[in-house]
Amino acid sequence: MNVNSTASSSGTPEARLAQFMQQHYNLLYDYGLKLTRGDEETTKDCIQETFLAFWNRRHEWSTIESIRAYLLVSLRHRLIDYQRRNKRFVPTIFWSDSEESALQPDFVFSPEDFLIEETTRLHRSQQLADALNRLPRRQREAVFLRYFQELDYADIARIMDIRERTVYNLVHEGLNTLRQQLPPEWLNRLATLYLGSVFFG
Repeated sequence: MNVNSTASSSGTPEARLAQFMQQHYNLLYDYGLKLTRGDEETTKDCIQETFLAFWNRRHEWSTIESIRAYLLVSLRHRLIDYQRRNKRFVPTIFWSDSEESALQPDFVFSPEDFLIEETTRLHRSQQLADALNRLPRRQREAVFLRYFQELDYADIARIMDIRERTVYNLVHEGLNTLRQQLPPEWLNRLATLYLGSVFFG
């Protein structure tokens, strides 16, 4: 079993659940906030439901390839169900790779996502968030999962319910757009802080 921060298979189920929660809660919370435009209450409620459902399927834990991806998929589905019930969706988006349309929650970055320790931090953080938010919604989500959460393309494909090649295209197109919108010195700084050599690969 690959848990992406390997948790021991020994110990009681309760202890293992506690370890999974400790490992993955912050990731789920950050992801949920972006899918709900910062709705903390909804995000926390859906995370609680996610872990409850995960606990109820504890007999399947040993068969799950990636616990992190499994939990993100589960949370995403619960948030979509919640927003569908409460009619909080953005307009219908056409999924060219699946040839079908689907309602999707928005996905928004905020300045707080970028801890740039300079006197102009707030201004630069806002501009960086604005540049990311100008990307199409699915590009924003794919870039976030790939480089801010360091998930591989296969896991992102499972989470977003699209083909792996589509994930690669979304990320590539998003980064090309950012190259055009951000000054070179910002890309150097961003690469150092978050994306490694991705802008220059």
